[in-house]
Amino acid sequence: MPLHNNTHRDSLPIRLGDRKFNIDVTRLARQTIDPIRQGFDTVGQPGEQSLNQAGVWKRSRNDWELGAGQREADSPESGLRRFHTSLGIDPWTKNEIKLHKDVTESKDATGTNLLLTTANDGTNDYIYMANGANVEYSTDSGATWSGSPIANPAGGTIFAMASDGASIYVAGNAGAGSEVQKISTTTAGAGTGNVWTLTNMAATDGVWFANGYLIASVGSRLTWLPSTADESSSFDITSSTFSQVSTWSSVIGTPVGIYAAGNQGNQGRIYYIGINDSTVALDVPVLAAPLPEGETINVLSEYGGVILIGTNKGFRLAQTGQRGTLSFGPLVTIDNGVSVVEPQGEFVWFGWKNYSGSSGLGRISLKEFTEPLVPAYATDLMKGSTNENIQGVITTADSRRMFTISGDGAYIEHATNYVSSGTINEGRFRWGITELKVPVSGDIRHNALIAGQSVTLTVTSDDAQTDSITSNTVGKSTPVDADGNPNVQPFDDVDGEYLIPSLTITRGTDATETPTVFRWTIRAIPMPFVAEAITLPIVLTVQTEHDKRHVWQDIYDEYKYIKSLLEKRQLALFIMGTEVKNVYVAGVGYDQGAISRWSDSQQRDYVEGYGRDKWVEGILTVQLITVQTGVTLTPSDTA
Repeated sequence: MPLHNNTHRDSLPIRLGDRKFNIDVTRLARQTIDPIRQGFDTVGQPGEQSLNQAGVWKRSRNDWELGAGQREADSPESGLRRFHTSLGIDPWTKNEIKLHKDVTESKDATGTNLLLTTANDGTNDYIYMANGANVEYSTDSGATWSGSPIANPAGGTIFAMASDGASIYVAGNAGAGSEVQKISTTTAGAGTGNVWTLTNMAATDGVWFANGYLIASVGSRLTWLPSTADESSSFDITSSTFSQVSTWSSVIGTPVGIYAAGNQGNQGRIYYIGINDSTVALDVPVLAAPLPEGETINVLSEYGGVILIGTNKGFRLAQTGQRGTLSFGPLVTIDNGVSVVEPQGEFVWFGWKNYSGSSGLGRISLKEFTEPLVPAYATDLMKGSTNENIQGVITTADSRRMFTISGDGAYIEHATNYVSSGTINEGRFRWGITELKVPVSGDIRHNALIAGQSVTLTVTSDDAQTDSITSNTVGKSTPVDADGNPNVQPFDDVDGEYLIPSLTITRGTDATETPTVFRWTIRAIPMPFVAEAITLPIVLTVQTEHDKRHVWQDIYDEYKYIKSLLEKRQLALFIMGTEVKNVYVAGVGYDQGAISRWSDSQQRDYVEGYGRDKWVEGILTVQLITVQTGVTLTPSDTA
């Protein structure tokens, strides 16, 4: 429908809101508004408060030591030394990343009870692995295994195993004839102090050595097995009628006492067990910390004054308080939970099942926390193409990690060789703004490459556009151009609200060498909406001429309409030629010299209501600002 009921005003060239106007084209002015304002940040990365980067904006990373788990890479709460995910990448040396060591099979085993522990008889370091009804053992850090495994002296399938450092203890023969038996080197002992009969132990029960006490469970019963006496209810820590837990899952010794973890339904609970200084008897357990509903406990470990809780959902760290109480930190989610742990030095290794089709180990660093009681962590040694449970992890005498995969066997860190390749996902970079951005170039710094080695930096957008640059020139520590000179490399055909950088490090023909990356940098251009300032000189006269037509106007009514758009900050449709935009009115005024005369006719209602008064004729300057709305305007009343 026409705007003015088929009047000559429909022929005027400019539409603003619901009306059409004529303009003085000699005074028309238009210019873009630079979206990159002058300013500076007080932090290291530019963001919305400093859109002042006249050229490209940079994002870099040169330290990965605070580990994985950070999806948003440059939000205000993000850490500059964290990343999202990794596989095959070792981030634990400051200011560099490299490939992890490979793993090799140490012992093929088909059992689904591949428990691991170690002992030393004063001469030899032993590795023990349960395998069905046998105990496999090695005395050379897993290089070879005895061809004559120890048959379980307790009989039946082994379902629990513990070590006191010199000997091991195994539980087997679940049911009426279940026993716990001591094995020293390769020989099972007999009689008091070596065999304890614990009727009706189940595969969910366990045996542990904590602060010099051998402790076993039978359902809710927790009992001490003294080296000088047979099993007896007189040594019970909790009886079979203990109603706070249905099964005990882990017992550990700490400098402040013993902690035992159990589960009741879908809730895990940790109890503190004190030691009577005069009788050396174990005290009645006291609740130290209940976990939230829905979270059960698989394993406990203590190292350096911190207690690690492995649960069905991941892991937590806890600190001890008065009288054995525990205060635990936030949950670190690990898919499939954490069931086995191995503390050594500043690190704790844990079993990680089915991480992107691989199973093996994760690593926790206790050196530095990302927030209170939240440690740095990342994936570690992995065996590809498997998704089975990790059932044991130890550190060998030559300081390598060994882990077992249910139904598969024991795997050990390779002494010299690295994995063939590894990838690290750095997380989402938004450059501090929500507008689109375009990566234009990148560069990588690494050690000098040898034959077959490469480092690839890939950028992926939020809609899966991707492009990469690769450094693979032997002897060079950065990508090079066609002439072999170090050079920044371009990215093409990628844009997005956020960009995800990832690095892929590839080993060369020498498996004993790994590329080491020190830094990457990506340069991007922000693409915010470019607003336009339009100075619109509207001819506001009683009569105006356009396209050989004389058009009459109520100039005061037009003035009031335009001014109302300003006062209301009302979005208005602006059409000039074939161009359609949304605008708001930012200013209205008559410039000096723009008023030609008073109107001949009486146009304006007098304020006192005593008749009508004149209004000025001239050029009304209207300031317009274009606005991004995301809507394609197709007005129906314009033909």
